[in-house]
Amino acid sequence: MAEAAEQINTIEQFGNPVLRLVESAPPVKLVEVVPEMAEDELIRHRAAKFIGACSVGQEIDFQPKANQVDSLYDAVHKAAEGDPQGRGMLDASASTDVIERTIKAGHVMQVEMFVDEDGDIWQHGQNTETIQANSLRYASDIPQMRERTKHETTNAFRIKQLNKQNKLDDYFFVVFARVADNMTHHQMTEAGFFTDTMSTAIQATTAKGGKLITETAFVAGVKNPGEERHDAETLAAVGDELGTDFHGLNDAESIDQALLIHKSVMPNGTIDLVKLWDKPNGTFFGQDQPVEDYLFYLDKCHERESQLKPKVDSIVEQLISEAPRINNEVQAINRLSKISEQHMVEQAVFDDEINPRVFGLESAGYIIEARVQFAQGNSVAAFNATSRAKDTATSSCCPSGLKNSNGLEDPFLQDNVSENRDIEFVSKECPICHEKNVKTKVHKTSSGKVIISGDCGCAVIK
Repeated sequence: MAEAAEQINTIEQFGNPVLRLVESAPPVKLVEVVPEMAEDELIRHRAAKFIGACSVGQEIDFQPKANQVDSLYDAVHKAAEGDPQGRGMLDASASTDVIERTIKAGHVMQVEMFVDEDGDIWQHGQNTETIQANSLRYASDIPQMRERTKHETTNAFRIKQLNKQNKLDDYFFVVFARVADNMTHHQMTEAGFFTDTMSTAIQATTAKGGKLITETAFVAGVKNPGEERHDAETLAAVGDELGTDFHGLNDAESIDQALLIHKSVMPNGTIDLVKLWDKPNGTFFGQDQPVEDYLFYLDKCHERESQLKPKVDSIVEQLISEAPRINNEVQAINRLSKISEQHMVEQAVFDDEINPRVFGLESAGYIIEARVQFAQGNSVAAFNATSRAKDTATSSCCPSGLKNSNGLEDPFLQDNVSENRDIEFVSKECPICHEKNVKTKVHKTSSGKVIISGDCGCAVIK
């Protein structure tokens, strides 16, 4: 046989062999374990210095660019002055919040970031180093959560360096962020985890069109609520498929075990890893549900985000209107959380795709009651149930265990009790004119009648 002029590497992807032919060159590595790369020691050193400086409150030696947004607090006040960068950050923050607060599994979302001439990464005017500094400064005192935050910061430094080396032109930087496995259910709930699904966030970042794109897929770690977790075993199986070892790693160590996966292995992006996640257990996004076409379902995820855009606008407008009373970063973060929670409780009353349990068991009961009362035409009872659902809601966005306001006076304390005001939600389709994604208001008159009107111009009285 003639001497081979090519080398063939094979990796099993979703049951179908993927072949790479490389002529007169070293074989292309389809999967690399980032902590094992030669340059990672220097990256870790830089990240450790940054983490240490933030932990002791030292000012970070970072030269701000024009129009830089330093924090959510800064964004609120700049947006109130009409600054588009501030408004852009609020839009992005609220969009992320409404999805992560209500869709705990079965969703894929995408975020775009800009890279400047110095290699610094920006998202809506905010530098990622500023984002990480704020995460470290305001992170929970829970040791397990601080450990996760440190690994997330290290990964941010890795992404910056690997992008400078043009590695992300051909690879995805992939992180599997599982639910904490060294905390009680109560501690996990306090830190912001939704224990019904025990979801893992699969994050994949790559360079595309001069930008960095991060896709995040939320997959469940239990087939059904209350059942045994399968996330550690599933991730180990995924690692076996990719040729890397996740066996025996805890949740924080799994975050540190970042991978570079060649784009040929993930031609459709993160959804390909979701399919790989489902393979061992016959699940769909980690849950005991009928398997759908993954690419078609990805389109449904994009449609879901588009549907909630009017809600995002309402949340941002309310946050901007309250800017004069927002005095620090913690208040800004907490206020976005509370406003988003109140609006999404209203959405949940009319949107059966939202699991009421994401707002806590007590609030979930009132949401279900409000759904029933509205369906039966009992407007007063429905409004009362919705109000109680908002008063008792205990939802969270991404797990962080954010520190509380440390005794600072809360200027919004009186706003945390809901009133029987109008209820707003986004209807998938107007039943009269059939326009899609209609911002809808439910108004209770003094006579007890209900007027339902949409921004499409249609209205009905019940």
